Amino acid sequence: MKLSTGMEKWGTAVLGVVAALLVAHLVSEYRSWQPGNSSAHAASPVVSSATTDKANSHAADDLAEYDPTVHFDALKQLDSRPLPDEARNPFEYVGEAAPLPPPPKPVPVILPPPPPPPPIKAMGYNELPGGKGEAMVSFKDDMEVVHEGDVVGEKYKVLKITPTSIEFQDAETQKTFELSFPQ
Repeated sequence: MKLSTGMEKWGTAVLGVVAALLVAHLVSEYRSWQPGNSSAHAASPVVSSATTDKANSHAADDLAEYDPTVHFDALKQLDSRPLPDEARNPFEYVGEAAPLPPPPKPVPVILPPPPPPPPIKAMGYNELPGGKGEAMVSFKDDMEVVHEGDVVGEKYKVLKITPTSIEFQDAETQKTFELSFPQ
């Protein structure tokens, strides 16, 4: 929307006059804030005299115990006094030593549980012609006949077979164990 040139001039003049009035009002308010002018106090709301008397007397009572004047002579006397001679180091503790904490209770050593028994049971022994021995073992409810060097259950290698026992080696842990034949 485009205004005519005459309307623009009138609008500019009106805005200029309004701006000048606002600046004049601001200046008059600023002058009333200056110390010594009582016009700002005249506009304060009216408070009942009983309330102000009570507040003023309470404030006066609190301030009555203080002397508002500064006594420089008394300050100079206090500053001229020598400091006490302290032979004590403020960074050293002078009290009793703190009691020692009770000794810690020994923590019981918990050993790991023993490994589960192997799933092998020695069932019997047989001596073959030529002096070699063979053993009958039960592995997971299956009966097997084994000789020295055989592997039972892909994990337990037969190391030695005697008439009283059979010795195995666990392939995972490399530990050996011996099972006796029942008599």
